Amino acid sequence: MNNEKILIVEDERIIAIDLQRRLENFGYRVTGVAATGPQAIDSVENDPPDIILMDIMLSGDMDGIDTAEIVKERFEIPVMFLTAYSDEKTLQRAKHVEPLGYILKPFKEKELYTSIDIALYKYGVDRQLKWQERWYSAMFSSIEDGIIAADTDGNVRFVNPVAVSILGRGSDELIGKPLGEVLEIYDSQAGRIDFADLANIPAEDLPFRFQDTILMNRRGDKIHVDGAFSIILGTRGENEGSVVALHDTSVVKHLSDRISYQASHDILTGLANREAFSMRLNSLVQNTLDVSITHALLYIDLDQFKVVNDTLGHRAGDEMLLQATSIIKSMVRTSDFCARLGGDEFGVILAHISISQAKLISERLLNRLVNHKMVWDDKVFTINSSIGLVKIDTESKDIQAILAAADDACFTAKEEGGNRIKLYDSTANIFQNRRNEMTWISKLNSAIEEDRLVLYYQPIVPLNGKYRTVKNEILLRIVSPEGDLIMPGAFIPAAERYNFMPTIDKAVVKKSLAAISSILREAPDEDMMFSINLSAGTLANEQFLDTIGDLVSSSGVPSQYLCFEVTETAAISNMQVTNNFIKEMRDKGYSFSLDDFGSGFSSFNYLKTLPVDYLKIDGTFVSDMDENPIDRSMVEAINNLGHIIGTVTVAEFVRSKEILLLLKDIGVDYAQGYEIAAPSPLTQFSLAAPFQDSSEP
Repeated sequence: MNNEKILIVEDERIIAIDLQRRLENFGYRVTGVAATGPQAIDSVENDPPDIILMDIMLSGDMDGIDTAEIVKERFEIPVMFLTAYSDEKTLQRAKHVEPLGYILKPFKEKELYTSIDIALYKYGVDRQLKWQERWYSAMFSSIEDGIIAADTDGNVRFVNPVAVSILGRGSDELIGKPLGEVLEIYDSQAGRIDFADLANIPAEDLPFRFQDTILMNRRGDKIHVDGAFSIILGTRGENEGSVVALHDTSVVKHLSDRISYQASHDILTGLANREAFSMRLNSLVQNTLDVSITHALLYIDLDQFKVVNDTLGHRAGDEMLLQATSIIKSMVRTSDFCARLGGDEFGVILAHISISQAKLISERLLNRLVNHKMVWDDKVFTINSSIGLVKIDTESKDIQAILAAADDACFTAKEEGGNRIKLYDSTANIFQNRRNEMTWISKLNSAIEEDRLVLYYQPIVPLNGKYRTVKNEILLRIVSPEGDLIMPGAFIPAAERYNFMPTIDKAVVKKSLAAISSILREAPDEDMMFSINLSAGTLANEQFLDTIGDLVSSSGVPSQYLCFEVTETAAISNMQVTNNFIKEMRDKGYSFSLDDFGSGFSSFNYLKTLPVDYLKIDGTFVSDMDENPIDRSMVEAINNLGHIIGTVTVAEFVRSKEILLLLKDIGVDYAQGYEIAAPSPLTQFSLAAPFQDSSEP
């Protein structure tokens, strides 16, 4: 007994009191006794009961049925009718308020208790079922999947809002329709899914899941869906219906397709990208098993792309790429595979073709490109290109080797003047030399990772009393894995060719700053300066220059101790970027030296625009100036020019006392060379003067 609360509504006082006594003996709590409908409603408002025992034939304007109807609408409290007799019409009225039952007068005690107990139990179950119904309805309405339930005949009995949206019909159009009629779902391999047949699948094989399918709805939309079909089983395992869950994957599918496309295609040109090209090439190589079958690869580089891109801007550069793409696609076969491999580089795989046929296609493509006129801002450009051609056969097992060979052939075509085709030949000396150079890149990477870069220094001393600061140029060596010292002439050309110099510069700057910082801790007040070389590759890369600037600024080495050396050819080839970098760093107190000045006559025109502090006279003039009067005149002219524009002059490659005396006579400010001091390891840096009496004649 749960001490449920009961309200008695009975207009006969004696019956009401007797009923109250009996109920309280059963353990129920009677909240009140009302004789009329209005009294009953007031009592319910003041103290809501769990159940109401209501006499049907109440006196007054409201009988028991009227009162029960108000109670149901306003309070949803269950009612049991008390009646001795009623006509058929009254009983029909009573059914509309859905009473939990009827108790006949006069009351039999056992029947009274049983009727109330069963009614309360039934009401509790009904209330729990209604709560679950509301809960499941809210849940199915809020989830993102479409839910469709059908009866044992396969007719739809329930659809949630998501399913209504996916199917493109209102719920009233769907309820009662066969499941197979409202669900038109196609699998790419099995065709249309027959939901009637699915109902016969053994229970152990359920749920039946379907993925990457297309649903055709009433509006004619094609919707990508994943889903599952399940049977609803009764307590004895019997089929009580089925349920289908649908998940709309259209957005995910669209995004997936877009990501997949972007992952394998170049956004600008719409061609395949390098990764997709490599995959296609690898597949071709792996399936080339017949010695009679050959293929070819074209590696195309647009010779004038950089000129257009730098002078007219990126939009013009993009237009050149698009026009080149259109020409390449028009000149190759539909079976061929085109890709954009990098900035201005394209690749074409020519499948099942002889090398002579491939060369013919290459020549037609080259001619079509060069004869095409690109007009931009009233300027006309031709699309010159260099093409590397590589044969692919059963001996071609490594796609990296094939791509490297194609790149070698293309680079060689470009070096020979461009606008030509070069067929790769592994036996030719020119390609063997490039192979040897390429091996240096991995060696240099290993040297940096294994900390085998070694720094040397060579003093640069003043030749007159005007200057006291001793400068020291930092020089690079590499220690081989076997312990041999490798000079820069062996690896710098390869590093420059393969644009590895910025990586080397960064490592050298970082290592130099650490060493200089250590030296300054030992001698913080010494009048000295260290020069660090920066390559053309670094000067051409604005982002890399920012990195160098950040390294220097965060090193803690005072700016007056640092000077950066740039060659005149590097500075001139990247004038604007070099100028900006020099100005920015000089504003912070750092010095700059222009190295190898005089190696190109164009440098005289550019010198006045470069804000450098030191001018290093090219050593080719200095080294023979004691024997060659022309070289001496050049040294004197450069020295005078340097002084006129306000720079300090430095002569390098000083190999003898005779040259040293000539430099003093001319008035050169500093000297560097083996006559003064040979390069030494920076770890053995000495504060001792490397050259005595340098200011004396």
